[in-house]
Amino acid sequence: MFEKILLPVDRPDYDQKALDVALDMAKKYKSEVIVFNSQDISPNIYWVNDPVMVNRIPLNTEDIAKDIVTKVSQFFEGSGLKITEMTSIGDPASEILHVTENDSSIKLIIMATHGMTVSKRFLLGSVTNKVIHHAKIPVLVIR
Repeated sequence: MFEKILLPVDRPDYDQKALDVALDMAKKYKSEVIVFNSQDISPNIYWVNDPVMVNRIPLNTEDIAKDIVTKVSQFFEGSGLKITEMTSIGDPASEILHVTENDSSIKLIIMATHGMTVSKRFLLGSVTNKVIHHAKIPVLVIR
């Protein structure tokens, strides 16, 4: 049913509940799990008037993304599942949607929500919210 499951992650200590659900679903359906991270290098809205923060944009964003997916992928070691690591640079929501649109064998997205405040979600939007509203495949959100 779910040939491939996309698991977008945003940090190495990713939500344990989401990992548990992804593992259970992948075992049940014998799915490949794609652990995915996208690093957004565009300046945050709060950085506009803060030159110190602008100068802190990491130059090794690809290494950061690779490190995150490698650490999260370790959770699946010994499961017998096929785990693929994938990274990109760009807006995380757009990149998640791009990956699913370019690989028709991805049948499910599993992602955690991190409980943004209503005002922050209104101002900045949430990656999960954007993916839910624009994905053409099912999105399982773990809270």
